[in-house]
Amino acid sequence: MYPYNRKTQLYNTSIGAKEKRQNNRTSQNTTDLSTDRRLQELLQLAMQEAAALEQKYTALLQEEILKGAEEILKTMETDGKKHQRILRELLFTIFSDTFEDILKDMTDTETETKDAENLLEELLFTEMDDITFYRSLLSALTGEDDLWDLIFEIITDKQNHTAALNHLYAKYFAKTSGN
Repeated sequence: MYPYNRKTQLYNTSIGAKEKRQNNRTSQNTTDLSTDRRLQELLQLAMQEAAALEQKYTALLQEEILKGAEEILKTMETDGKKHQRILRELLFTIFSDTFEDILKDMTDTETETKDAENLLEELLFTEMDDITFYRSLLSALTGEDDLWDLIFEIITDKQNHTAALNHLYAKYFAKTSGN
């Protein structure tokens, strides 16, 4: 029988000193990261790719064959906007700059017209590549727990997108042998 009336938390201690130490370390590492131009370029590239991906999801939403999957695709499109916001926040946190010129360039990109099957397949492979990219980006942000959480949120979304795109591809475009 489970002891419902028992105190489940055994220790009630404060970790204030540890938090102070982590905050000091984080501020020191952020200044070190602000001089890393390669990291800046990677984050800018990630922002541009996130904008292009969002536009591809918008194009996929227009496909007649995928009308039954609008809710899933709309969620992915919304996640694309969220990823752009997160990347903008990362750039500002690390480099203290808004990078308005990048934001202007992102709106000028156009998506070439493809059929739904090819676009869905391209998105699936792009999302898988993005997972690898963001995992390697995590290694550049060692010791930055707050920044790690933001990147990890993107990775989790990308993994969910990969699973959903795989499902949609199998549902709408799977070629069965008929056996």
